[in-house]
Amino acid sequence: MNKVKRKLIDSLKNYQEFRFYGVFKDSPPLHFYIFQFVSFSYLFYRFLSRNYTIYGLLPESSFSYPERFVYGTWPFPVPMSYFTTFQFIYQFFPRPNENIILLIQVAIIVSCIFGILGVHPKACALIAFLFSTHLTGMVQITNAEIDGGTIALCSLLILALSPRESFYGLANGYSLTQRNSRYHWPIFLLFFVIGSFYTSAGINKIIDIGIHWPFVLHLDHLAEVGIENSIFLSSRYVSPSVSSFHLSYPLSVIAGVVALIGELFFVTIVFLPRYRLFFVASMSLMHCLVFLTAGINFVGSSILLFLCLDWNSLLRRVTIYYDDQCLFCSRTVFGLKKLDWFHRLETVPISDDVPHSLDMRRLELEMGLKDENGEVYYGADAFEQVASRLPVLYPLAILTKIPGIIFVSRYLYLLIAENRYRFSCHVNDSCKLK
Repeated sequence: MNKVKRKLIDSLKNYQEFRFYGVFKDSPPLHFYIFQFVSFSYLFYRFLSRNYTIYGLLPESSFSYPERFVYGTWPFPVPMSYFTTFQFIYQFFPRPNENIILLIQVAIIVSCIFGILGVHPKACALIAFLFSTHLTGMVQITNAEIDGGTIALCSLLILALSPRESFYGLANGYSLTQRNSRYHWPIFLLFFVIGSFYTSAGINKIIDIGIHWPFVLHLDHLAEVGIENSIFLSSRYVSPSVSSFHLSYPLSVIAGVVALIGELFFVTIVFLPRYRLFFVASMSLMHCLVFLTAGINFVGSSILLFLCLDWNSLLRRVTIYYDDQCLFCSRTVFGLKKLDWFHRLETVPISDDVPHSLDMRRLELEMGLKDENGEVYYGADAFEQVASRLPVLYPLAILTKIPGIIFVSRYLYLLIAENRYRFSCHVNDSCKLK
């Protein structure tokens, strides 16, 4: 039992958990291209499916922030958004009529189309950001709805700040094999902004209500109202089947705990890459449940949340270092190579020259891996990186990203590694991987 405990402690101690995403690393452009396409596509859908011209028909008295927005903390009788959404200009100019607002909305839609096609995307991002922010300000000042477009606006702003040569376009001719830091830092900024946004939301819940927030959430009460609305008011949002699922108070507490943990620690996507999938999935699930039980639509934010996964990992090549004197190891690596349909893996036996950045003592026990960014992994962590690049092994890669699973995987890997010669023989050069 002591030997088992020692192995487990060593497996937890010898692995690097924190891997900072960095700012100026060289990266392929795939993630940035996805960022560009998804952001413009979501804004295109958002403004094509809504009609903001009603704000041109409202009387001037409607454009007044409710008292809870001001809250007496700002030295002016208006919140900061009054200035950041440019609502202050109507102190000097008359408010636009419905035709002007329609033109603004069309300008956003056209800018998004050009951005999707790659026609002056940087300028399109800036135009779409300014006009979208302005219309969002009208929504807020009239207290018309809870607006879920904050992440979308942040995405547009980051695109507007990104280097012009980063975008894909009809005339750019860039390929996915290029690597440059200009593709990387906007994605880092996206991770940081979205992470800070959700973590701040979790902190606000604790400040406003307390750490006991999940216990006073009472989705079970909300579910009763949701079912009534859905049956008697023909709500097009609320789903009776989903609402009834939340009639249980314990389920309300569980949902609240998951939501609070997901928000509080969301910023860790910047330096805990393994848990990005968990946080993105938990927040997306929360958005869908809120939509189906309360009719509050944050589903669009879930689409943008998937930009917080590292899509460049689909392109990065990795080098595997393995014990070529072990038949079991050689056959395992040979099997992985057969699954490498997109040629993302390179294999090097440890009897050859090994970079000084790798620990030779660990390589004698565990498989080693080094990616194009110079990140080094061993054992179960290395296998996780390999599985993330082989489509047939994606389910295993996803499994290891469930919190806690990797610690079990490391222990099992070490247990197999220490007994690997029982599965094979000590071999000569004829057994090496070719």
